[in-house]
Amino acid sequence: MTLTTQLYVATTGNDDNNGSHEAPFLTITKAQMTVRELIRKGINHDVIVFVFGGTYYLEETWQLDERDSGRNGYRVSYCNVSGEVVYIVGGRPVTSWEPYSSDMWRARIDPGNNFHTLYADGERVAKARLPARGYFQVAGEPETACREGMYYREGDLPEGSDLTQAQVFIWPGKGEWNWFSELRSLKSHDAEARYVAFQQPSIWEIGADSRYYIQGSLEFLQEPGQFYWDDKDGWLYYKPYSGSPLQQEIIVPTVTRLVELKGKDQGEPIQHLHFHGLHFSCTDFWPDYQMIQEDEGLSNVERDEHREGIIYMQHAAEITISDCHIVNSGSSGIFLDQQTRNIRINRNHIEHIGYIGIYASGFSPLQGNFTSATTSYTNKEHKITNNVIRYGGELIGHGCGILLYQSGHNEITHNRISHMPRYGISLKGLRHKVMPATIYDIPVTWENHWDFLHTRNNYIANNDISSVMMDSQDGGMIESWGVGKGNAIHGNRLHDSGIHFSFGFGIYLDDASDYFTVTQNVITGLYSTGEGKLWMLIFSKGIGNHIQGNVLACNPDAIAAIGTQEMAGEDNKELIVKGNIVYNSGYLYYFVNWRDDKFAEADGNLYWSDRDQGLCQVAGKLPLPSSGTDLLGRDIYDWQAWRSLLGGKFDARSLIADPLLLLTPDGKIHLETTSPAYALGWVELDDKSIGPQ
Repeated sequence: MTLTTQLYVATTGNDDNNGSHEAPFLTITKAQMTVRELIRKGINHDVIVFVFGGTYYLEETWQLDERDSGRNGYRVSYCNVSGEVVYIVGGRPVTSWEPYSSDMWRARIDPGNNFHTLYADGERVAKARLPARGYFQVAGEPETACREGMYYREGDLPEGSDLTQAQVFIWPGKGEWNWFSELRSLKSHDAEARYVAFQQPSIWEIGADSRYYIQGSLEFLQEPGQFYWDDKDGWLYYKPYSGSPLQQEIIVPTVTRLVELKGKDQGEPIQHLHFHGLHFSCTDFWPDYQMIQEDEGLSNVERDEHREGIIYMQHAAEITISDCHIVNSGSSGIFLDQQTRNIRINRNHIEHIGYIGIYASGFSPLQGNFTSATTSYTNKEHKITNNVIRYGGELIGHGCGILLYQSGHNEITHNRISHMPRYGISLKGLRHKVMPATIYDIPVTWENHWDFLHTRNNYIANNDISSVMMDSQDGGMIESWGVGKGNAIHGNRLHDSGIHFSFGFGIYLDDASDYFTVTQNVITGLYSTGEGKLWMLIFSKGIGNHIQGNVLACNPDAIAAIGTQEMAGEDNKELIVKGNIVYNSGYLYYFVNWRDDKFAEADGNLYWSDRDQGLCQVAGKLPLPSSGTDLLGRDIYDWQAWRSLLGGKFDARSLIADPLLLLTPDGKIHLETTSPAYALGWVELDDKSIGPQ
């Protein structure tokens, strides 16, 4: 029998107690200090801190460091008492409510306690905003754009509105690009010109039709489920959906990170800790937000002040978070910063997140005092498995489920991700063409540039992803940009997700995404809505990507199943496209541009369209006679013309035939035993392993 030291914490405890089951501590930090002293003296078995059920309000970040690490092969754990629910809350309740109007209440809070989001009965309360839902569009002539502020349309803002504490949430990019959202505090307001100036300029130009909403004025508090905080006068105004806030638990967040796990340095990390069965909730947002940095090559590097999460780690290794609820964050759910290794995140519910569910962010090739590419590879070997990650990006429009930046050798498997404004899973790095001439005093060449790209050898498998790309564009359900080699996207189910405006994709291997394997994924039920265009289900830029054995079925709004494009000076060539099933999902291929080495191999694919029985087409720009014009103004080519290209090099064994798909009530896809896919060597999909196990 394994010996353990056990300590207990309870809301009815006392920090003068001894921490036993019969005499528990009152606070988790008292238990932590007791464990720290045990570690200092030298532990020879595991230590477990059991927390009894109840709510523990923390007005300051719970900080752990290398002194709290397990030692000598033993681990320190913080977990709930079996069967009891433990809430660890990063804020304090507001109880002193009084009526302000027929449907509005207010409470007095000391001025200076600034906060930028609010929670009521476990749900986020939005800042008072106009419009209450959706967006206004910036006014102006199409060719007029600026970064210092924006023009608004007549009637959007009530006359005489107090905008001294107002902010604008906006998608810059001249109304066309909606890649990254920003939050900008206002500097001044010219009501006659209908113009508001920002305290800091936007990263990109703002032009006519850029989407925005404005928040942070009492005049905007017109809809229930919103609040306004007057940080000068100290009044919090709140309009509940129904009833009285006296019957609700209203939480004002007091921290931007709830738990900090931060070691001394890379040589002395915090390690060998386990957090199990705890509910972590309620952190704050910021007065301004801008991700993109001005310096060349840092466009995907999160700013220092925004590297936050309910749980934040730095200089950390061998830490496990399991069976926890991580909800209601102002920023991310879990942030694995720069120097973190072998973090295990398993069977958690991560929901209602201001930004990103799980964010692993290493060093940019332009950051850090490193002497080699090897020593700069510090964020790696995480296992993110069996989690449910839902409702992200509630405060930042480009939020997603999981983001890996300069982080590699990770296992991202069996997760269920849904309701994200941008990606489900995103992999980011730095394109070769924007790399400097030298990194760490090492000349950068074509042959060695991948050495500096650490988003490599990631295994993205058996995840269930739906309802993403809900409020952005030019993205995908799984997406990559400027990453290293050896990444695999295997056996994922991407389904029931729409492109709501502009354009987007299913699996999106964007600029400089090289040497991926994309195998046995199922993409089904993707659609276009409004002015959106579902373009390609798998869009492969980059070099040497291998696309095989995928099912692209029942996506009738897709323009094409598989597409390619060379742009930004990054090569797009030597792709392998084999053994895929395409059913009612647009053209087989789409080539935005062509080169004779675009495909290394394309064969053994099975294509069918119920609408165009016996007709298979490709589209784009090819050195072939055109048979028509496609929806995007490029050319269409018939099947025989395509197969004649380069002396019949491609799709000699591919078939145009009904694959005899069976769609089960739970949305999964199987093949009848007589499907012609088996004659092409089809390998049955293991759909039972998709999603949390």
